[in-house]
Amino acid sequence: MMAETTPENPGEIQLGLEKVLEGHTNWVNSVAIKDNLIISGSNDNKINIWDIDSGKCIKTLEGHTGPVKSIEIKDNLIISGSWDNTIKIWDINSGLCIKTLKGHTNNVRSVAIKDNLIISGSADNTIRIWDMNSWKCIKTLEGHTSYVMSVAIKDNLIISGSLDKTIKIWDINSGLYIKTLEGYTSYVMSVATKDNLIISGSGDNTIKIWDIESGFCIKTLKGHTNNVRSVAIIDNLIISGSYDKTIKIWDIESGKCIKTLEGLTSSVWSVAIKDNLIIGGSYKTIRIHPITLFPNESDKFQRVINSYWLPEYLEQHLMDCFKPDKD
Repeated sequence: MMAETTPENPGEIQLGLEKVLEGHTNWVNSVAIKDNLIISGSNDNKINIWDIDSGKCIKTLEGHTGPVKSIEIKDNLIISGSWDNTIKIWDINSGLCIKTLKGHTNNVRSVAIKDNLIISGSADNTIRIWDMNSWKCIKTLEGHTSYVMSVAIKDNLIISGSLDKTIKIWDINSGLYIKTLEGYTSYVMSVATKDNLIISGSGDNTIKIWDIESGFCIKTLKGHTNNVRSVAIIDNLIISGSYDKTIKIWDIESGKCIKTLEGLTSSVWSVAIKDNLIIGGSYKTIRIHPITLFPNESDKFQRVINSYWLPEYLEQHLMDCFKPDKD
């Protein structure tokens, strides 16, 4: 990784060479970060574990018989959901599959974790809650009328986004449905949570910010020109990946897009963020973009996007990639 240095003027942009991880042979559907590792799931049915510093794939986990659609990490375990209708639990150190969870009758599109519970959303239109002590499904939540594309957890709430164009909120303890958030004109592809907010990305090219308690949409973020496939949150920033081949970085409070990372040659199917790293998964590749925080005079923090571009893209995109969006 390139060493970070404090700029003379807080907020100035620093450039370096992009770090691109190559090894998958198909779309990268999901990425997650643990310590100095990136874990990725792909349509090639494999899970790869990468060393961030070297950019090398250090382990490949094989066992799913369909595309790996979702990855989560708990301690030293990787939880993966697949088109083969199963959830697999892997030991991150040995790379061995230690458990396979069966119950869904169609592909598993999303997994999330809270304490000793795994939450899974499926193309069978249901959400299942699994106990990691017994490895049994303890509840099945029914209510969506189409594929459950994404699930997230906020305290004792499950948030689910579906191809039925709605977001539903459920009580994780009772499994009872609480409310439905409506307003999209197309399917919901990704959901994430922060404080009392739900962030969602849709096939209508927008991101919506919802208040959990009222269920009202308080902001709609426009700027992407194709489906918003994945959203992630850190501090006061939303990171979104889209089929329009860009990653956008948004300020939650203002709803403004503050940077667009361009130059990718294919759609962005997955984004993750942890500490100072944005990870984007695309066709066969994973790209690493650091965010560096520098204090300004008022002791607040400005975010400096340190986007890494391949040499052949650098000159072409230098001026365009790092100017603030006007949308």
